[in-house]
Amino acid sequence: MALVRLSVADAAGLTGLRSGDTVELRLPESPTTTTGYRWRWLLPEALRMVADVPGTGGGRTLTFDVTACGRHELRAELARPWEEQARQAFTFVLDAS
Repeated sequence: MALVRLSVADAAGLTGLRSGDTVELRLPESPTTTTGYRWRWLLPEALRMVADVPGTGGGRTLTFDVTACGRHELRAELARPWEEQARQAFTFVLDAS
């Protein structure tokens, strides 16, 4: 089992990992008290959320455990809760063996 660190620079690329690995995804985020924008995500069943931690300096760290083999897509969208359309969106493709 390994810790795999991802950022927006890894979006749209293929990330190889193993079932049982932990994925740490760091995303830039402005303080929600000033903009209202917050990350939301679409998780495949093979990813289990472990932590969602706001960071200092306008960031957010999401941590997931990979529970099954296969190719999985994780989509992160930056949006205000009352808006359907995302301001920014990133797709991460994870290939777990």
